Amino acid sequence: MTHAGIDIEQLFGAGLATDAEHGRLLDAARAEFIEHGFRRTSVGDIARRAAVSRPTVYRRLGDKDEIVRQVVVREVVSFFVAISGRVLTRTDPADRAAEAFVLGVRECRRHPLVIALQQYEPETLTSFFTDSTAQMEPIRAAIAMTIAGDSLPLDGALRAAEMLVRVTASLLMVPTDALPIDTDEHARWFARTYFPAIIEVSAGPGPE
Repeated sequence: MTHAGIDIEQLFGAGLATDAEHGRLLDAARAEFIEHGFRRTSVGDIARRAAVSRPTVYRRLGDKDEIVRQVVVREVVSFFVAISGRVLTRTDPADRAAEAFVLGVRECRRHPLVIALQQYEPETLTSFFTDSTAQMEPIRAAIAMTIAGDSLPLDGALRAAEMLVRVTASLLMVPTDALPIDTDEHARWFARTYFPAIIEVSAGPGPE
């Protein structure tokens, strides 16, 4: 599937529902994670909610860590597809980054999975934003492809995406009155004030 010039399957790999049963199992996992968080949800809980056996869950989705990854990736794919029409029409990378930030922060304020993690295990949410393992690479790549342009090559966009993810995680998990992002207006002011410098620096040569 290609959306706005982005090959979604190539970018995100496994994590998109491949058939009705796969999607239903991911729906069951998502519901359990929203009710109980990641840590307190077992594969058995997911199997019971989906009315299938544990071996079926393992066969179709993999182990617990893989299930978490697939649920998160599916949510991210849905978000980027939903916002692409509003973001990709902008020609300036800093404008794209600012609009994606505003929409992303708004989504985090109301997304049931994010709210559940903030309630049950905020450290897990932080690790998802800042984890440098391959698990998060597709998400950073999606951000980079969203903001890349003629004045910001992809390698620079990847560096900018890394910085933007870490800044966003810090502001979401440790809010500060000095730099509020609790409303669209506040988030837009923050992004338009600070992101152009990040984009400009990232467009230059990277570390040797």
